[in-house]
Amino acid sequence: MYHIKKQHGFTLIELVVVIVILGILAATAAPKFIDLSSDARIATLESLEGSMRSASGLVNLKAKIENKTDCSTDPTIVVGSESITLRCGYPCPHPSGIAKAVDVDDSFTWIGGNCGGQLGAVEVRINDAPDPSNCKIRYSSARENSPPGFTPTTTGC
Repeated sequence: MYHIKKQHGFTLIELVVVIVILGILAATAAPKFIDLSSDARIATLESLEGSMRSASGLVNLKAKIENKTDCSTDPTIVVGSESITLRCGYPCPHPSGIAKAVDVDDSFTWIGGNCGGQLGAVEVRINDAPDPSNCKIRYSSARENSPPGFTPTTTGC
């Protein structure tokens, strides 16, 4: 008498087909769930903020050495080959101030800016962000006995 053996498990072909199907699903679905571009833009903003803080501090040290920290005027200092406009001894919030202190490429846009007065501010936006108006750093003017302000916004990155 013959005994019929029951098969347990899957054949090699069945396993290969399942693995191929899972690979196709992973290749098409994973990029939609793992979007690293937003994290990259946020990291870029954080890096830019650090550069702006460092440049602002270095310009302020040079302004102190040259005795150009008066808040009633907007003097300039030369750093490298750039003439930087100051406000209270720090780069003013304008493309002729902080933008020259931090030499950035064309992936950023400078919006606004005012070197006159103590209430000026300039925004630096990332051009390729989904919402550039909410993927930015706002650099506010220094005031008497107060350094400039840095306000990042990352909700649109």
